Amino acid sequence: MKRTIYALVAFILLIMSLNSCKKPPESSPAPVYNMNFTLSAGTAPLLPGPGHVVTNTTLRYYLNYVQFYVGYPRLEKADGTEVPITNLFVVEFNDEPVATPNSVYNNTFSFSVPAGTYTGIKFGIGVPDKILDTIKHFHYGLNDPLSADYWGMLWPGVDSVIRNIAIDMLADTSKQQNQAVNRDYTFHILEDAPNSHAVNIYSDILFPEAFTVSNGDSRTDTFNLDFNKVFFNIANPIDLRNSVSGDMNTAQNIPLGEMINKNFYSSITLK
Repeated sequence: MKRTIYALVAFILLIMSLNSCKKPPESSPAPVYNMNFTLSAGTAPLLPGPGHVVTNTTLRYYLNYVQFYVGYPRLEKADGTEVPITNLFVVEFNDEPVATPNSVYNNTFSFSVPAGTYTGIKFGIGVPDKILDTIKHFHYGLNDPLSADYWGMLWPGVDSVIRNIAIDMLADTSKQQNQAVNRDYTFHILEDAPNSHAVNIYSDILFPEAFTVSNGDSRTDTFNLDFNKVFFNIANPIDLRNSVSGDMNTAQNIPLGEMINKNFYSSITLK
């Protein structure tokens, strides 16, 4: 009888020892949500640079660069709850990038998000007021999207004034469309700031899209900017032949800046 008890105790101790040596199960990483931005001229991909002249029904042009802030991207749930992804980053399409692309200056961005079911993604173009109000100076590090030292999005000489959108393009503005593509346009759509004429035209866009992500999943949503629609929008066309480029911060230029901003928002679609 004693031997039986001893054997049973030894067996129990062995099982306990083996269980104590087992590693706890590894948990899957949080889902990864990727935001990918593309650029097109109509249905064709648009590449910056003089070797990529676009011909449309209005005029020929090519793009040197377009850069814009994406502010407060967040995922939306069916009950209206919003899940923040990050605060701010710069989307860039450049013939000659002003800096090496990184986690805050690029056209592809990756974020960890909570597992769950979502009904859409929401973000704005530009720097939201809540972020703008925190700006005390304009010398930030390489991984700060507000850096004036790297991205070229701060208005030189005016602290706290941020360019929501920066565009540089060249166009053939001749009526016959048979001249050189060499009229340079630079448009800077600005944020509001004290003692300036800049306008604050940041607002949110909601892209409905139902999806579910679980731990270990990776999801990519692609947002396309159709640059043709920024200036050659049928509903709100902009006459480049009679437009003056520059910072959209004067009584003359603010209406043009508002038109460009309105078209810019409507030119971004979820693919």
